[in-house]
Amino acid sequence: MSKDEERRNSVIKIILTDIAGVICLILVPLLGPLPGPGGIPLLIAGLGLLAANHDWADRWLHYAKVRSESLRHVFFPDISWVKWAWDIFVVVCLVGGTWFNVVAEGWFWKGFSYLILAGSTTIFMLNRDRIIWLDKKVRPASRRNKPN
Repeated sequence: MSKDEERRNSVIKIILTDIAGVICLILVPLLGPLPGPGGIPLLIAGLGLLAANHDWADRWLHYAKVRSESLRHVFFPDISWVKWAWDIFVVVCLVGGTWFNVVAEGWFWKGFSYLILAGSTTIFMLNRDRIIWLDKKVRPASRRNKPN
């Protein structure tokens, strides 16, 4: 692959990542009022996608993570039985949400089943600090350790 092709692929990758991040941020106010996690996971996902290419989004994401850690430790304390309880709850929600999606009729109930699935996936990622593990794997070390 020539340097021009690599540069073109890099630019396309940046543009697609930015578009996906912007779409997530646009959906935040639309899904925010819904019950469940609403727009919070989309806000984090949108900022995460934009942080791959933009320092301002990386700073905002860092700010959100620092402020959310204290709240996360309230709901997901470092107690073994609580971690297991959340994991069991997530499995029950994923199985129930999938079953509900299969048997549900109508767009509202299908949407509700997706809400159950999205909420349980969010809980899964927050429990046991899986979101931090994923952040370390996905983002380059140079961007994670960058000071504000």
